[in-house]
Amino acid sequence: MDMYSFSLDNRHRCEAENGFNHPLNAWSLSDWFTAVMGELGEAANIAKKLNRVRDGILGNKESEQELREKLAHELADTFIYLDLLCQAANIDLPSNIEKVFDAKSKEIGYPIRIGMRDYPI
Repeated sequence: MDMYSFSLDNRHRCEAENGFNHPLNAWSLSDWFTAVMGELGEAANIAKKLNRVRDGILGNKESEQELREKLAHELADTFIYLDLLCQAANIDLPSNIEKVFDAKSKEIGYPIRIGMRDYPI
């Protein structure tokens, strides 16, 4: 998946009449943060239930596999909202991810930078 293409599709669906029909600037940055954190909170609740599985504590209504699928869904929802938040704030998320990743790799002496294809073992 190309992140730039995804962002274009994500914003188009957000704003399109046959999508959510929600202009990006209809929400403040605080509104977008609330959406991101709501989804992340849902993911955290699922992680709590997975901790129950790990620790052998009863109480879950879903299987471990169902919980893992739900976790993947909520984390994807979080990313979708995070992308829209970044667009609303005029932040180029892919470029900033690369810059921050590469700076931290350099700081810790890790040889891999974003875009490198061959990973040494």
